[in-house]
Amino acid sequence: MKIAICIPRYGDTKGPFTISLARMLVRTLAEPVAGPSGPVKFEIEIFSSASSDLPTNRETLLRAAIDWQAAYLLWLDADHVFPPVSLLRLLQHRLPVVGCNYARRSEPTGPVAARVAGGGAVEPVWTTEALAKAAEVEEVAYVGLGLCLIDMRILPQVKAQVDKGVGWASWQPFEKKRVPGHARAMGEDASFLDELRAAGVKIYVDHGLSWHVGHITDRILTNADADAQKEAWLAKRS
Repeated sequence: MKIAICIPRYGDTKGPFTISLARMLVRTLAEPVAGPSGPVKFEIEIFSSASSDLPTNRETLLRAAIDWQAAYLLWLDADHVFPPVSLLRLLQHRLPVVGCNYARRSEPTGPVAARVAGGGAVEPVWTTEALAKAAEVEEVAYVGLGLCLIDMRILPQVKAQVDKGVGWASWQPFEKKRVPGHARAMGEDASFLDELRAAGVKIYVDHGLSWHVGHITDRILTNADADAQKEAWLAKRS
């Protein structure tokens, strides 16, 4: 099974991230995984692109994973920490797109996952300790690509949708779109997932794994921080 780990970065990776990546690779390659026709043999390649232009970085990495004919693409951002079991756990879900909700790199902080509520309004999805303990996996509209697994078998479905519009060769999947009803732009990750959803691809969040993912700033922000700062974050957004 070919898995492309795609890491966009601006400069060097963070030390705690590098340690998390190493531990995850060791755990993934050491774990016996059964497939339909016997043990699964992982072939893992790491792709990284460095510049201050994140949308271009992501597009370069996506196309590299496609050219390598990856079965799965694991997005990792170079300023996160995560458990060694992360890749194995996301693979076990067998979902088209499944990622982690994590705290934004600001204080007060809030979650990166969101759902579309009635009337088309976008509202945040919070990962709480209760949801994490229940190991809930929830369908959402958006999630960050800091730790997110994509089953590349969705590509023909996405290509068919893209070819109805600009065409595959002209597709800019990470070009930032405007938030409906607002002047501000979406992030490149939300814009990309919006394209997938337009093709009928469903997006999910693993709340249990999310609880153990941290975003590195001057200190590591977790969902515990997001939950504790919920009211302050919502007040800032209103």
